[in-house]
Amino acid sequence: PYPPSVPCLLRLDIPPAALANLEDLATKDFKGNLGKIIHDIYQTAHVMFGDMPQGDHKKRAKYRFASKTLMRILPSSLKGEVEGLIESEKMTLDLYEILGQCTWNTPTQA
Repeated sequence: PYPPSVPCLLRLDIPPAALANLEDLATKDFKGNLGKIIHDIYQTAHVMFGDMPQGDHKKRAKYRFASKTLMRILPSSLKGEVEGLIESEKMTLDLYEILGQCTWNTPTQA
């Protein structure tokens, strides 16, 4: 879908079918499907960044993509909590911090 002149780092649009699949998994049972969600995010990233040479840049690009995609599909009960922690600088937009918050902590009641 992109001409070869467009740098691969600018190709961050997740394919609609992949996004729909991830949203479906997240909606049905986020915690129960979390392993499959992470697997599918990385499979999508592998395809999207497939034309990048191996190395740290590719690894970081896939990691950032995974973090941002996970944030995009978080259930609203978790998303507000995670966004609040990021805004208050109690955590960062880091994949492992987000996963930790989603798996080990229960949402606080407002």
